[in-house]
Amino acid sequence: MAKVDYLKKRAEEFLKGAKFYLEEGNYNLAAFNLEQVAQLYLKYYLFLKLRDYPKTHSLEELLGGLAKVYSDKRLEIEKILRKDASVIGDLEQAYLTSRYLPVEFSKNRVEKMQDFVKKLIRFLEKSCGEHSESI
Repeated sequence: MAKVDYLKKRAEEFLKGAKFYLEEGNYNLAAFNLEQVAQLYLKYYLFLKLRDYPKTHSLEELLGGLAKVYSDKRLEIEKILRKDASVIGDLEQAYLTSRYLPVEFSKNRVEKMQDFVKKLIRFLEKSCGEHSESI
């Protein structure tokens, strides 16, 4: 399996995990899984253009990188960064705190994360999908 295919496959697996954990009421693991979905999808679309991706876990940095390489979508991506800064921050916090710190996410916050991740996936597939030639 090509590296790029692996990124998308893992993102889809984490999406299934997020749904499971949300239904089970395990909001911290649902939040962590949603962060992984966003991170891996962003890296997938960066890899399609660059044949590599930044070695960072920051969704904000990955979105910024996406705005640079998909320059025709820069304004839309910057709008996402502004409009959804709070939920992006929650997702980034979930990546760190779910493993190391005693932070509890509420169902409402995780549902907002889930809505954002679904919206992000739709945006990436629509806006960056034309570049998804097989590698």
